[in-house]
Amino acid sequence: MFAHLNTHSTFSKMRGTASHQELLVRAQAHGQQYLALTEVNGLWGFIRFVQFAREAAIKPIAGTNILSAGEDTILLAESQQGYENLCRIISAVHDDAAQSVTDLLAKWKTGLFVLSHQETVLAKLARFMPETQLFVELRPGVTERHAWQLSRLFHLEIVATGDIYFLNPADQKTHKILRAIDKNKTLSQLDSAEYKSERHFFRSEKEMIKLFPNSLAAINNSQYLAERCKTDWNYVNTIFPGMSLKETCKANRQLRKLVYEGAKRRYREINERLKQRIEYELKLITQKGFAPYFLVVWDIVRQTKATIGRGSGAASVVSYCLFITQVDPIKYNLVFERFIHPERVDMPDIDVDFPWDERDDILDYIFKKYGNERTAMVSSQVFMQPRSAIREVAKVYGLSNEEIKAVTKRIGYFARKTQLLDWIRNDHRFKNLDLDDTLLQIIQQSEKIVGAFRISSVHPGGVIVVPDEIRKYVPVLTAPKGVQIVEWDKDQVEDAGLLKIDILGNRSLAVVRDTLKQIGLYRSEYMDYHKIMPIGDPQTEALMKAGRTMGVFYIESPATRQLLQKAGKVDFEHVVIYSSIIRPAANRFINIMLERIHGKSWKLLHPDLKCLSESYGIMVYEEQVSIVAREIAGFGYAESDYVRKVISRPALEHLVPVWKKKFVSGAVNRGYTQQLAETLWSMIESFSGYSFCKPHSASYAMLSFTCAYLKAHFPAEFLAAVISSQGGYYSAYAYLSEARRFGVKILPPYINTSWREYRGRKDRIRMGFMAIKKLQSKAIDAILAERKAGDFKSLNDFLVRVNIDLADAMALTNAGCFAELEPEMNHKEIAFKVANFYLQDGVGEPVQIPYSREPLTHQERITLEIESFGFPISEHPLKRYLPILGERIRKAEDIPKLVGQTINLAGVYITRKVTSTRQREPMEFVTFEDETDIFECVMFPDSYKEFGDLLNWESLFVIRGKVEVAFGVYTITVEKLGSLRRIVDKLTPKKDCIMRQSVITETRYATEW
Repeated sequence: MFAHLNTHSTFSKMRGTASHQELLVRAQAHGQQYLALTEVNGLWGFIRFVQFAREAAIKPIAGTNILSAGEDTILLAESQQGYENLCRIISAVHDDAAQSVTDLLAKWKTGLFVLSHQETVLAKLARFMPETQLFVELRPGVTERHAWQLSRLFHLEIVATGDIYFLNPADQKTHKILRAIDKNKTLSQLDSAEYKSERHFFRSEKEMIKLFPNSLAAINNSQYLAERCKTDWNYVNTIFPGMSLKETCKANRQLRKLVYEGAKRRYREINERLKQRIEYELKLITQKGFAPYFLVVWDIVRQTKATIGRGSGAASVVSYCLFITQVDPIKYNLVFERFIHPERVDMPDIDVDFPWDERDDILDYIFKKYGNERTAMVSSQVFMQPRSAIREVAKVYGLSNEEIKAVTKRIGYFARKTQLLDWIRNDHRFKNLDLDDTLLQIIQQSEKIVGAFRISSVHPGGVIVVPDEIRKYVPVLTAPKGVQIVEWDKDQVEDAGLLKIDILGNRSLAVVRDTLKQIGLYRSEYMDYHKIMPIGDPQTEALMKAGRTMGVFYIESPATRQLLQKAGKVDFEHVVIYSSIIRPAANRFINIMLERIHGKSWKLLHPDLKCLSESYGIMVYEEQVSIVAREIAGFGYAESDYVRKVISRPALEHLVPVWKKKFVSGAVNRGYTQQLAETLWSMIESFSGYSFCKPHSASYAMLSFTCAYLKAHFPAEFLAAVISSQGGYYSAYAYLSEARRFGVKILPPYINTSWREYRGRKDRIRMGFMAIKKLQSKAIDAILAERKAGDFKSLNDFLVRVNIDLADAMALTNAGCFAELEPEMNHKEIAFKVANFYLQDGVGEPVQIPYSREPLTHQERITLEIESFGFPISEHPLKRYLPILGERIRKAEDIPKLVGQTINLAGVYITRKVTSTRQREPMEFVTFEDETDIFECVMFPDSYKEFGDLLNWESLFVIRGKVEVAFGVYTITVEKLGSLRRIVDKLTPKKDCIMRQSVITETRYATEW
């Protein structure tokens, strides 16, 4: 018998080419009972491997291939203590890659088996490791004769391994490309010592015997050793910061006290219904030992004022009374069992959002309180995607950046294609791409490395706290940002039973905080975040019904704005539904819901589906998936919860057919029809990859209402905060245009009144220094620091007091920052004076250079604004073009009067979203604006194929399309799209040079209009 004890998957960074599933399928095919995963310097995907191995009925062994200080060893865990030492050794290697593994094993050898083929390593290890734990490794590239010599020399047994890096010999080229990418070399520059030969593929027992015909004992030893390794991995118990019985009892008492104190503040009066709910939750929480977790999160949340607890934890009245969450679960009928149910054994998540710029302080607090020994952040594992794969493979083949961009610029950052060659050959975006033999090879090889593990970065907010030593549970490393992280991603951390607290940065919370500060500063109206009551406010509801929610958290995308308009109902319960149903796979259900909202009669698919009554008979929330699985298919709590995970996690998508069959057969066996079961499963599948539970959506909806309230009542302050946060759905230009539509005047930056950020004051927004494209941050710091001593009295005063570069001074000048300071001087005079000061180092006679004292022309001023800010601020970008286009162009504000007509519009590009039809053809939704309003356009496959690429190059357009209306919302179905500048260029006589603009788009887009 033979077992592979040296196996590398795609989780061996930029080395292995086979996935866990592929390795396990091959092991099954060869009749192998055991498989050891030995990634290079890590346990990167080990929890996933264990889960997949169980499904394949193969016993998983924990191991690693330590490569450090020129030493090459295989470590395998014999026991739990061995696993812990494995984690410690890997962590130490991450600390210092030059450490000798032999030195590390001297400290942490207990419970580990060690294999090596290097004489120097074996010589060191043989001094302190027993013969029962140390073995000579016979692997491809090592001769049998050499292995026997080492065996005799050190009196050690030999174990044969495959040293696997790929499934088949033909995959070696992919491995070689990965090594070249990792080494940042072309294939021709790669040294043979930097990659494995074709011999390192997944062999059967027969093939191993053929490779090592004289070493049958070494081949059999692999099985014997595998049988001695730990394979019964169990991650049921949650690992809390404090685990003793005494500490748990104390935590239970403290939690009860804090909850009842908070209940008095939240509800004023504790009635019987509230008391029963609190007692029910506390009973489950304390039975399962979760009280310490709630206290840890409560302590963290106390460190700031503006937070929002989300996720399933928002269904807990305990969380609400601890001020972790902000939505009353009793008032809004949030089901606690989605968070914690009687069968739940794994740790529930309590996700808490903090203002994004306070998150680092919160993390510092956690690390200081619990220490690096007990604390680390979750990692975000980054894998090769189509765009990065093509870019990196092209570099390996020696292509230039320009040649590479010809392909990658046509691929979205979030494309998830796997059959790249077919896609590129058939997708219209690549129709002008010259696919020569080299490029074909590059795309074919890129396809093979999609999914390869590239790097570990810091997860946005997952923090782990353990009771003693984190390095015995999981290997840790230091991320480039200097933060200690674990090797595993969030799903593996959760499945391993480690306590994970999500400390996430939320820009909208910072927007709310900053808006309230500006309101207090400029209006002397001081508002408490926790006491804003936006629900039921008429102005807030009017704003949401009109879809005027740009800048409003979570409901500002074009699709959601249109959904609000189409529905016309914006009470809290409906907005919660919208927040959940607006997901990629649920479009057809959205239209059904809208019809029902507008009065179309409907009834539940079956009387037993009462859980769908609140959402118009449609499955909207994750807990509805679980309830239907229990009540219709007969699943238990644990099974129904797992179905939800299978649907939502890409890593588990291979299990979807298994659970569909189980769901349908379970429903039929309980007396329901096959058709009903299939229909319900299609609803469940619409949750794939992206879905929310009701408590999460309720938490988000509460923040949406708060933001909408602030925008409705304080648009200048609110939109200034949105722009300053730099995290909204739209550009700064789009938000400034929105502010103008709310009657807000935009003021250019001024040296005495601007701050780093934009600031709103009643009906005005003053642009911040951050708006100036070429101004360095250190220059802004210098200006603000000096201004504390008093405003600048004149340009000379500024030049003398502030020490900044000439380039920064000219950036301020061109942005008009000194115009109000020197009202008697025109721009050219100010610019000359600034330049002269720097050329003379502030002393000496002025340089006598003749310059025009004429004021800037209108066109020159607009050009300066575009150079300074990226867009004009003194007029709309379309204004100078519209006189030439004349009556051909209609206005966005007139669209409702033109239903059914084909019209021409001029528009500035705002945002876009590429999607696909049911036939999987690409199409796109695009948002434009003119000087009167924003408008939404749809490019169906034909128009998208012809004109979609133009959106990559241009920003000003002429759009021809038909005005359509659905549920009272107007859209333009695009028939033609053209570059406005190109069209104006064609319409303008050549002698009229003022209006002729340089054209940056290809001539094929110069459509005849």
